Amino acid sequence: MLTLITFPEGLDEPCLSPFCLKSMIQLEMSGQDWTPEYTGNPAAGPLNRLPALRTPEGVIPESAFIQAYLEGKGADFYPGMSARRRAQGQALIRMIEEHLRLGLAHDRWLVDANWTHLGPVIFAEVPALMRPAVATLARRQVRAGLLSQGCARMTEDQRMECFLPDLDCLTDHLWETRYLLGDHPTAPDTIAVPVLSMIAGLPEETALRRAVRENPTLMAYIERGRAALYPEPSCYAVAA
Repeated sequence: MLTLITFPEGLDEPCLSPFCLKSMIQLEMSGQDWTPEYTGNPAAGPLNRLPALRTPEGVIPESAFIQAYLEGKGADFYPGMSARRRAQGQALIRMIEEHLRLGLAHDRWLVDANWTHLGPVIFAEVPALMRPAVATLARRQVRAGLLSQGCARMTEDQRMECFLPDLDCLTDHLWETRYLLGDHPTAPDTIAVPVLSMIAGLPEETALRRAVRENPTLMAYIERGRAALYPEPSCYAVAA
């Protein structure tokens, strides 16, 4: 039995982290027996980050390393695909994880109207007396990271100039197929569906949320992907 150390569910998602949810989906796709172990503390992972996968061989950090581990055990997240298509999938993953996902992080953590919903969910496990200080410190760290990257220095219009081409790219991949690389889910879908779903599910309005919600192709993809890929509630409702 494999154990995925992960952040807990919240905001109508099996997990608050798109990376943890990516690993949940890949564990389901791989056919491995697994169970979640919930924690609000990222230090539970070897790199002070989550997800992490506890295996007979040791604890595997990072969703990319977890994917490689599952592939080493026989999982194929690009069934029947050429090397060129696999390379295309890898490029999509990097675009989503290293770029579009920053828009989600910004609108969750730095937009006050959304933070009032998100903060109490993220830090629910922190003792009440410590919660405001811990939440403020974490938010400050996220802000510093997004300032360093540049996203938090931009106006909303400037950010959308960056993120709209990503949404257009994903939309173009879905014109004639049900999933990004064809009619069956592959590796890039395991991160695209969580990130898009979490953007669409932001509690309060932002330009990025509006762009996703007003795109019928992406909204149909989110609905289809959630139904096909998200783990059954019985899988992620196990007590920590």
